[in-house]
Amino acid sequence: MSTQETGRQPGEEQPVRSDRGLAHDSMTQLEVMAQSVAAIAPSAVMASLPVLIALYAGPAAWMSFVAAIVVVVLVGLCVAQFARRFASSGSLYSYVARGLGPTGAFAAGWGLVIGYTCIAMVGVIGTGLYLGNFLETLGLPATSTIGYVVLFVIAAVGAAAFAIIGIKISTRLGLVLEIISVTAVLVVLVVVLARNGIAAGPSQFSFEGASFDGVTFGIVLAVLGFVGFESAASLGAEARDPHRTIPRAVVGSALIVGGLYVFATYTSVLGFDGPENLSASTAPISDLAEQNGLGGLTWIVDLGVTASFFAVIIASINAAARVLYTMGEEDVLPAALGQAHRTHKTPHVAIAVIAPVVGLVPVLLVATGTAAFNVIGYAGTLGTFGYMLAYLLMAASLPFFLRRRGEANPLSTVLAVVVVVALLYVFFKNVWPVPPSPYNLLPWIFLAVLVLGLAWYFSVRVRNPEVLREVGMMEEEPLPPGTVQDGARARDDGAGPLGRSTDRDPDPRR
Repeated sequence: MSTQETGRQPGEEQPVRSDRGLAHDSMTQLEVMAQSVAAIAPSAVMASLPVLIALYAGPAAWMSFVAAIVVVVLVGLCVAQFARRFASSGSLYSYVARGLGPTGAFAAGWGLVIGYTCIAMVGVIGTGLYLGNFLETLGLPATSTIGYVVLFVIAAVGAAAFAIIGIKISTRLGLVLEIISVTAVLVVLVVVLARNGIAAGPSQFSFEGASFDGVTFGIVLAVLGFVGFESAASLGAEARDPHRTIPRAVVGSALIVGGLYVFATYTSVLGFDGPENLSASTAPISDLAEQNGLGGLTWIVDLGVTASFFAVIIASINAAARVLYTMGEEDVLPAALGQAHRTHKTPHVAIAVIAPVVGLVPVLLVATGTAAFNVIGYAGTLGTFGYMLAYLLMAASLPFFLRRRGEANPLSTVLAVVVVVALLYVFFKNVWPVPPSPYNLLPWIFLAVLVLGLAWYFSVRVRNPEVLREVGMMEEEPLPPGTVQDGARARDDGAGPLGRSTDRDPDPRR
């Protein structure tokens, strides 16, 4: 890493800064886990993604999810390597800075912002669609274009309000909504399994009719069902004992929702008596409920999936805002983004910037005639490109990060290489063979947005090169010996206003 890239002279200590604007030490293990789970939106994935995967992977669709779990857990183990050593609200942006320097860090952070923002848009549309269907059953005209637009606005404004009010409230709400929604979907699937028996229908273990290419493309789709699982890392400032709670949340959420996905996929194929029938369904969980004597529960399923989509809006806004907040604090983006609410201890300015984008883009596209389901596809694909870029850069930076700390080891290097190769394959399968229009344009749109962000970064770098010294240096320092913790606060002599030590980290390698 050159002096020009790092902004430091050889041997010069890194200017570690401890942020004091957010609600430090306020999030329990369960609440940190809730952030990752809500960002994934498992019930929404369980209700929709098995249909697409079965279309390509056939009876081996569940195997695509098993392989995807392996890939995602390996990514999570890379995240854990960083999270065990330092914590920051900058998430993967801060991680990459410690390995690849400021430019790689900005690319990763900007990719995350694109990813979180686009997935929040998916949440807005999904909330509007499923809530509109529910309201229609009550006799309310909510599935017209005007009705959807109104619901989109309500969803975006409501999610932003919860995100501003407080991270504890918003993550707890997200957890409750996901528990409700996952329970509704699981009730249907368990009844299907009980009525059909695990071995009914065409065998899903013989893989007859499945192809290698179909299963591998199914893996690509299945990985998309996990994006957002790393978002717990953005709670580095607010998590209690973040060096333990964040790695557990990231890896644990991948394993938990992965198990749900495998069960949902296997049972859905079973319930429809084969992947062909499943692929022909537009609302598989509702159809399974009708077929198995649970027609009276379809409205609960609709509300459950609505809740899941709403939870993903909140979780995505929370994560994106904290990445922007850290980049604003470090002067890479406008400093206003680095302001936190005095009362709620949330990055309210960053939330106020993200929320209009999250709400207005779906409104404008649907109002001008684009089908809502198509908007979900477009936004989801763009968002996935952002996540994949951040994951890839994070994995690539791991060996350099450990080497700079004097902790390099062959196992971590092998882990990083495997993850990079796997993610490059996912990228490749998303762009080749060239997908039909307009999906063939989406990689270029993503590239254009990425270049716009990098253009801002390089302009800052030229105007104010000393900013490079601060990129990725926002770190939540360990509490010093003798500190007394009391709930969300900690007290000691010389502590900052929220209980974090204002002294430098005693380990200069950090």
